[in-house]
Amino acid sequence: AKPAAMNPVSVAKSALWRIGFAMRESGQALERVGCRLQGIFSHEEFLSRHMPVVPVQYDAPSIASETFVAPSSLVVGNVKIGQQSSIWYNAIIRGEHQPVTIGHNTNIQDSAVVGASSEYSPPTDIGNNVSIGHGAVVKGATIGDHALVGINAVISEGAKVGGLSIIAAGSYVEENTQVPSGEVWAGNPAKKLRELKPAERDYLRSLPGSYTALGGQHQEVMDLLRMKQEEFSS
Repeated sequence: AKPAAMNPVSVAKSALWRIGFAMRESGQALERVGCRLQGIFSHEEFLSRHMPVVPVQYDAPSIASETFVAPSSLVVGNVKIGQQSSIWYNAIIRGEHQPVTIGHNTNIQDSAVVGASSEYSPPTDIGNNVSIGHGAVVKGATIGDHALVGINAVISEGAKVGGLSIIAAGSYVEENTQVPSGEVWAGNPAKKLRELKPAERDYLRSLPGSYTALGGQHQEVMDLLRMKQEEFSS
């Protein structure tokens, strides 16, 4: 018996698929060759498909137009972020249990975690010009204006950190602790270390501005990459 003849449409589709595959592979090969020829000037651009801003049920984040949200960060639920603030890479802002409010010109640095741990936790309120350091955790606490929470510090539920104060790196602030304005706290559990020095006050006032400027630069790069992606996909 003779083999059944192939459908011409199927043959055409198969041929087109193979041609497209060959063109894509050839393009990638040319890209690799070009990068090798360029040496140190070569680079690869990656656009993350991760969704940094996610609504939960009826609550969607409200983020000011001039705020930088890194593509690998995560802002979920009932979260409000003011103008010129910045949410850096791998930072997580969780508002699915209780509201999270972040003021203007505040920076949440890389890998920090902000938000309530359960529906019984108090809301999280972070003021203006605040710096939350890398890997810090703020759970249902209040942070005053111009405060600095150091790297890997933990602020527990119900704690209130006054403005122009410093929580040293690695400190653990216990639940419902009151940290007065103008003081440096450190330790586990955190205790008052000393009063803030004049130079430290100036530093706390100037630090958020540097992150705002840096966030603007990163946002320009993200906008450029997004524009290029739209050009190629159109």
